[in-house]
Order: sequence, then C-alpha cells, then structure tokens
Amino acid sequence: MAKIKYKFNPHTLKFDVISHPFRKKIAKIAIHLFVNLTLAATLVYIYSTFLDTPKEKNIKRDIANTILKYDLFQRKINEKVLLVREFQKRDNNIYRTIFEADTIPSSLKEGGYGGVNRYKSFEKYKHSDLLIKTFTMFDQLSWQVYLQSKSFDEVIDLARNKEKMTYCIPAIQPISQKSISAYFGFRADPFTHRATMHYGIDFTGDIGTPIHATGEGIVVDAEFSFTGYGKEVLIDHGFGYKTRYAHLSKIDVKSGDKVKRGQVVGLLGNTGRSTGPHLHYEVLLRNSAIDPLNYFNDLTIEDYDKMVKFATVGKTERDSLNQD
Repeated sequence: MAKIKYKFNPHTLKFDVISHPFRKKIAKIAIHLFVNLTLAATLVYIYSTFLDTPKEKNIKRDIANTILKYDLFQRKINEKVLLVREFQKRDNNIYRTIFEADTIPSSLKEGGYGGVNRYKSFEKYKHSDLLIKTFTMFDQLSWQVYLQSKSFDEVIDLARNKEKMTYCIPAIQPISQKSISAYFGFRADPFTHRATMHYGIDFTGDIGTPIHATGEGIVVDAEFSFTGYGKEVLIDHGFGYKTRYAHLSKIDVKSGDKVKRGQVVGLLGNTGRSTGPHLHYEVLLRNSAIDPLNYFNDLTIEDYDKMVKFATVGKTERDSLNQD
C-alpha cells in the first residue's frame, strides 16, 4: 500500500492527511519520466559518440585495413606506370625512330573515358575519393598496357618487313646525272617572283631523258595534272612514303603498275607550269613533303647504269650482273 502522508494543522492541533489531486500526480509522474528519459538519451549519446561497441571497433579495423590495402595497391600501380612509360620512351625514341614510323601521341597514351561517369556508383561511399582514384589509375594503366602491346606488334611487323622496306624507301636520284636547278625550300617563284615554298627538287636535262623510280612501289597516279604538274607519276612505296615525278614529256607506266627501283616511269619534259625542260621530283612521308636530298645515295654512273639494268632484266641476267 502507498504510504499515507500527514500534515500538522496548527488550528485544530491535529494531523491532517495530505491528499494530492489526480492531475498533480500525473504531472509529477510526467516530470520524472521526462527527466529520466533525458538523462538516458544523454548517456546514450555520450556513449555512442566517445565509446565504440565491439562491433563498431571491428568495422573500423576492417576499414583501416582496406584503406591500407588500397594505398599499397596504388603504389604498385605507380610502379607499373613508370615501367610502362619507360617502354613508351624506348618505343618512340628508339624502335619507331629506327623504322621511321609515327610516334604514339601523348593524348592517346593517357587514354580517357568520355561520356558516362564510370565511377558514379562509388560516390555514395564514405571513402569514394580513394576508390575513384584507385580505379581510375588502374583503368588508365590497363589502357596504356593494351596500347603498348599493339605498338610492339606494329614494330615487330616493321622489323619483319625491314628488308622489304630497304627496297621501297626512295634512295637514289631519279636521273643518272645530277643537274639540280632548284632545291627544296622557299624560293622566288619563276612566274610571280614571290617567295614560295618549293616542295621538291628540280633537275634540268634534255627532253626525253629517262626518269627512274627511286624505290619499289605501286603507281597510284599516272596522268596529266591540271594543278601545274603537267604529266606526272605518283608512286606509293608503302611504309608512309610516296614520290612524285612531274612535268614529264611521256608517261611509261599506268595506275596499278608495280615498279622496281631504277625502272623507267617516264621521260623528262616541259609540260604543265614549267619555264623549261626539267623534272620536278618530290618525296612525301605520310603525305608531307620532305627534302629529297636526304634520300640520295652517292652512286657512280657505272653503278647507276647497273642498277637500271638490274631493274629491267630477267632473273638469269640479274644473277650474272650480281656476279659482275
């Protein structure tokens, strides 16, 4: 039973029973309940903020181990990136230089993934920056390894075709006698007298002088050109090389013909935009004109004549020429 409380009444000199209205009882209970709940919530907050449960401690330990593994993984990726860059350096500065092949652009090496955000699913995690950085590095490394593998495949093909390449690259002057009247570079245009880029070398000579292919290849153009070249022959030697023979008086080949170094492709002339009988000769590497002088081998007249005969005779006669 609940304890009965009394209060002394000085007027009656008696103890009166203390009675509490129901409303006050409810209010008192509510106040006690509120204070207790507030105290409990405060204790829970302090405990959860400053103290970890065993389960939370295990989770945090796992997260720390995972972050450490990702850091180690990033270091390994960086080591592999440095190794791949060394391969790229050798590829561009040694292997491709030897075979005169195009270097791989830096923009292509770095790779990239445009459009959709590949790592959007990582953004909801607490350590999303670490995840995104790691996977970005890994994807870029994978791309560079793939690209370098393809590049080495190309270099291997170039190495296998090196012997063929030596026969195809322009390596001689197109006529037996050197009588150069205009060199590669800027000069005064003979018609306008203005400084104009001259994309080849001009050889003077008599009309009808034989013009020889400077390397093996396939004729891709053999007709009159209305751009000023007159009768011209354009030969594709492969490996990025082409040669042009312009202002001819006669063309002795047609498109699609396979020609050998030293083979006659036409005769010197004065057609097109020309001030006199001469041959305009160009060497193009990946469709950009370069100085043909860099591709002239110094041959004696006898060696030149022997080479011309070698290009036009049959196999039996070639063997006899080689023995000579």
